[in-house]
Formats: sequence, structure tokens, C-alpha cells
Amino acid sequence: MEERTDPVGLAPSVWIAGPHARAEPGELDAALADLGLTDPRPVLTLVGGAATLSEEMAPALLSLFEWIAPTLDALDAALIDGGTAFGVMALMGRARRCTGARFPLIGIAPQGAVTIDTGESAPPVGKDDTVRLDPDHTHFMLVPGDGWGDESPWISAVTDRLARGRGTLMLVAGGGEITRLDVAHRLRAGGRVLVLAGSGGTADRLADWRRDGGNLPDTDIGESGRDLLEVLSLADAHETLPALVEQALAR
Repeated sequence: MEERTDPVGLAPSVWIAGPHARAEPGELDAALADLGLTDPRPVLTLVGGAATLSEEMAPALLSLFEWIAPTLDALDAALIDGGTAFGVMALMGRARRCTGARFPLIGIAPQGAVTIDTGESAPPVGKDDTVRLDPDHTHFMLVPGDGWGDESPWISAVTDRLARGRGTLMLVAGGGEITRLDVAHRLRAGGRVLVLAGSGGTADRLADWRRDGGNLPDTDIGESGRDLLEVLSLADAHETLPALVEQALAR
């Protein structure tokens, strides 16, 4: 584990996996212990748009994330996402900071695709195409791999290992191919998924799949997966999402 203090005054904890690390229970327990996350807790997982997130969508999602932050604190929950300074991940980090929330915000990313420097002076994308981690996250797990999607099985596995029987929920807002992969891994693991219809991209395609049936493209997810996926209109989310999050995580 590497401890550091960044320019915005946080002291995130970073766990960097060895090259042959696997998302298995014993190794995940050791990694979470290194990060000081030893107690089971409910987990909300956030996946969705990064560079593909539209500027028009960002204010609505930021407001929504600020709205649910107190619920996460009240439940002593953690939130897991991809950890970079883009899209829904950066918006969640900003929401946590602006509301003064205290829940652990854990970014999981392939170590070959990111730069550990979260300083405000660091460029969003480096010369080697690595991207900056978000400075408003509290913990990072950098897992083996050089490409986006290598982290997807880890996100699902860490969610279950940190929760250890407590409630979990994956929230999907926008997104592209990697988001579809994240959702497929979560459904295969039997995890509950809530899609924000109207947020664009993969979220809207998943909402259509849930409504119209058929096969989810490029996956082997069938009817059992569809039964685990729920759809919430983004237009209605302010009124209903905090209660849905509480319902899913409060166990």
C-alpha cells in the first residue's frame, strides 16, 4: 500500500496489485485490509459514462449524486466506481466533496491505464494515454491490466467481498462498451442492477432490453439477468432513487 497526500488535502490509500493477482477472496480480503476497509458494509457500485458523458447530462447527474450522498452516509455504505477524473466518477467525487459526505469512495482501475498523480496540475490524459485518477476519491485499487475492461471483474468481486452479505446495488448512468461489460459481470454474479433510463448510451440500451426482451448483445446474459435489472427514469430519480438505494442496501 502506498500512502500519499494530494493537493486538495485528502490522503487516499492506494493498493497496487501484483502482476499475477487474481480477484479471489483471500487476496481481496488482504487488499481491503491494507486499505483499512475491514468491516462489512453495504456497497453501491456506479458505472457509466466517462469521456462519452455529454455536457448536458452532467448537471442532472451531479445533482442526483449530491441527493443520494446523505443516504450513503446514513447507511455507513461504500461506493465503488472506476476512479478516474472523468464522467460519472468525477461527478460522484465532486458530489461527495461538495456535500461533506464521509462514505468511502473507492476507485478500481487497471494500473496500466492510469497515472497515480491526482494533483490538479496533472493533465487529464498523459502522453502515454494514461488518465488521471480523481482527487476526490478516498481509496484506489489498481488491478492488473493495461486496458479498460480489465477492471470489470474486479469491480464486481470487490463489491461482494466488501459487502460480505450486506446489501449491494449497481447504478448505471450512460456509458459505452466498458459499462456493458461491467453490467454483464455484475448480472452473472447475481447482483442487482438499477439503470437510469434517459441518461443515454448503455443505460438506455439496457432499459430497452429490459422492456422489449430479446438477447443482450455480445453477452450470454439471459432471462435470469433480466430479472435482476430494474429501470428508473432519470426524470423521476430525484424523488425515488434515495429510497431505492436505501431499500437495496439496508440489510
